[in-house]
Amino acid sequence: MTANYDLVVVGAGAAGLLAAVAARRLGQNVLVVEADRLVGGSTALADGRLWLPGQQGGKSSADSVADAEEYLAALLGEPTVASSLERRSAFATAAGRLVRWLTSSKIPLNPVRNAGDHHPELAGAKTHGRVLQTQPMDRKALGEWAEKLRPEPASAGGPLARILPKRRITETTGESLVGQLLLRATANGVEIWLETPVVDLLGDADAITGVVVHRDGADVEVHAAMVLLASGGFERNQELREEYLPLPTEAAWSTSVETDTGDAIRLAVAKGAATAELDAAWWRPVIMVDGVAHPLNDAREKPHSLIVDSVGDRFFDETIIDDAMGRAVYDRGFGVRAVPSFLIMDNRHRQQVALGPWTAGNTPRKAIESGEIVRASTLNDLAESLGIDRAGLIGTVVRFNGFAAKGKDLDFARGESGVTGEGGKRRNPSLGKVDKQPFWAVRVYPGDAGTKGGLLIDADSRVLRADGQAIGGLYACGGVAASIFKRTSPGPGAALGESLVQAFLAVTSGSRPADSTD
Repeated sequence: MTANYDLVVVGAGAAGLLAAVAARRLGQNVLVVEADRLVGGSTALADGRLWLPGQQGGKSSADSVADAEEYLAALLGEPTVASSLERRSAFATAAGRLVRWLTSSKIPLNPVRNAGDHHPELAGAKTHGRVLQTQPMDRKALGEWAEKLRPEPASAGGPLARILPKRRITETTGESLVGQLLLRATANGVEIWLETPVVDLLGDADAITGVVVHRDGADVEVHAAMVLLASGGFERNQELREEYLPLPTEAAWSTSVETDTGDAIRLAVAKGAATAELDAAWWRPVIMVDGVAHPLNDAREKPHSLIVDSVGDRFFDETIIDDAMGRAVYDRGFGVRAVPSFLIMDNRHRQQVALGPWTAGNTPRKAIESGEIVRASTLNDLAESLGIDRAGLIGTVVRFNGFAAKGKDLDFARGESGVTGEGGKRRNPSLGKVDKQPFWAVRVYPGDAGTKGGLLIDADSRVLRADGQAIGGLYACGGVAASIFKRTSPGPGAALGESLVQAFLAVTSGSRPADSTD
């Protein structure tokens, strides 16, 4: 059995669906194939924020492509093979075009309040306006596809049925974004095959002419003028993690979907594709509960808490961005065991702050009995239960409490970017003594939201060989492609923003003169 399309998109996440909709509106015959039985990938489970700079004439900020390029130059430094000047410029230019395309597609985007660039001190940075997200949507608008949108609703009897009530309104902005794109894809005639993994690429190192998929128990050849790989990175592949990422590492520490095992990268490499930056990831601190990774979110930034290593020492500002924290943990590991690290909290923190899957003040007995969270009457007992240096922990907490009393962290300047004035007095909202019994602790692991390394692509998202030449007909985006942001993150939503821009460039690069997608 064979089939023919203008474009085959591998992966039904936000980037893949966006590419499919854009290509369909350009008159192409489009097929999306997805290995999972649900649409949405990791995006549907996340906050769905998009870092998209260069929005000239936008309502939320005075921004420009020049500002975006200036910020990227200051942030990224010297070009690399993956983070070339051409790719940076293409991203800065296309991000604003993508915002206009999304807006013209009636996908409502709003700036996220109090969400600025991660490095406001750099030239070209903005304190607001570059981080966008969409609004909730009614899943009923999707018709029969509502049952196929992750997370699976309780009405479908899926694994989340015990947690999520039967509902119609999307619960995360990531789910909303995917839902909006899925609605437009199905309404515009994009064909979507679920539970259909790609098992091979047709063609050779000169040109890819389609894919081989496994569908309904048989292999099917699908011929296409263009193949876009948009199926995620290799974060769920333990073997590849151990080969490329810093150690120790566990696939279970990733918050991405379990189908992100790097199959598309492997298939493209077999056809001669080059790779880059395979040792990097979009790091995010996580705690493990029932074998599932839960982002630490803002619990580490709240007062009455601190993070220490195995000898009880602090080693970074607990309020730094997720990506920087992951790198800090692995850098610390060269001299001291820092995986896992430990979030130490007093009882005020536990009563007032949500932690992983647990709401504020709610600590299940099962979690205490299993050791997923540790409770102790004294810091000495807490250290003993955790297996960390007792004198080190007590000394660190005493020193930290002194900083908290004065409102200034002399070791790591914790939270100074968030210092505000109130009633004529300066205060640091992230500093608070850790001194109210009982004390609590959880183990913190360097998890991730996906890998940053992957196939080497050019400014139009074309997959390149080691000699720098493009493989005809083969494109990549998101976790499949090497990011331009290897060692840093420009702002909240950078991973998703970059992924969508890459997908947009892949589909529209040939149509730019006509500018038919703006």
